[in-house]
Amino acid sequence: MLRTLTALMLLSSGIAAQAETCSVAGTAYDATGKPLRDAVVRLVSSASGEASYAVTDASAAYRLSANGMGDAFRVDVLSPPTVVTGTHIRTRSILGMSPVFACRGSAQQDVRVLVD
Repeated sequence: MLRTLTALMLLSSGIAAQAETCSVAGTAYDATGKPLRDAVVRLVSSASGEASYAVTDASAAYRLSANGMGDAFRVDVLSPPTVVTGTHIRTRSILGMSPVFACRGSAQQDVRVLVD
């Protein structure tokens, strides 16, 4: 009996964790509105600061997921890595970001670069 209860508790916690995942898909565009292929995009949770990353495909589409269904998120387009003068640290800049949006399981959110 104890094994059955333990198994049910583990199964229900796994189902709850899956239900809390936010899945976001969209397209990245450059400043002129053209699809931006091979761009690094980042999904950021406003609540936890947790981030996940993806690279856009040949049609500039991306798909990301993160924990925190119902939380506020934003999608950023990041620059290629550059090295800070005098260091070996590679950094990226935010070239564009989406408006903050609430994710209720899945969301469609396009993002556009704001600078040339």
